[in-house]
Amino acid sequence: MYFEAADLDKVKTGMVVAFESSGGFIDRRIESYQRAIGFDVEAAKITHVAVSMGGQYIIEATFPKSKTSNIFVDHQGRKLHFLYYDDEIFRDEQRKNVTIWAATRCNLDYGWPALLGFYLHSILPIWKSNPLSFHRAPFCSYLVAWAMRRLGFDPWPGVASNLITPAHIFASKMFPEEDVRRSLRGHLSSGNGKC
Repeated sequence: MYFEAADLDKVKTGMVVAFESSGGFIDRRIESYQRAIGFDVEAAKITHVAVSMGGQYIIEATFPKSKTSNIFVDHQGRKLHFLYYDDEIFRDEQRKNVTIWAATRCNLDYGWPALLGFYLHSILPIWKSNPLSFHRAPFCSYLVAWAMRRLGFDPWPGVASNLITPAHIFASKMFPEEDVRRSLRGHLSSGNGKC
């Protein structure tokens, strides 16, 4: 779905916004890595994730620094998926807190070395986590995983936060996709024959 088709009232704080590959060099490398570690083509094409602030605003780890963004301005033309963690306590009480935790990472440098660390870990799996990831330099999926785990939610048990990729989030059964498309209003079939 393209964001222009979204009903902004349905986009909730705490949702994860998953972006499909733009086809650029880095996105193609991320897709390739995610397929190499076992994700199917559909999950592997998710190359970026962010935390929703509600409506068109997100918190994302991106180059050069983590920041808040407006999807209309910063991600025009990208195909999106809106994922909502499937936990009643999260949805009722904690969804806003995951956004607050993600916001504490704003203005930190982007974690470029971690992207290389994914490849090092796959070639030499001697580390239990990403050898080139730093807490003070998050990448997109680390930001989401870190914020979720700060609240005690762990949808990826046994996987270090700095090894979680966008595909881990998209493929998780704990993150079903939400339909946030605009609905047609004013049905013509009102039963009284009037429009």
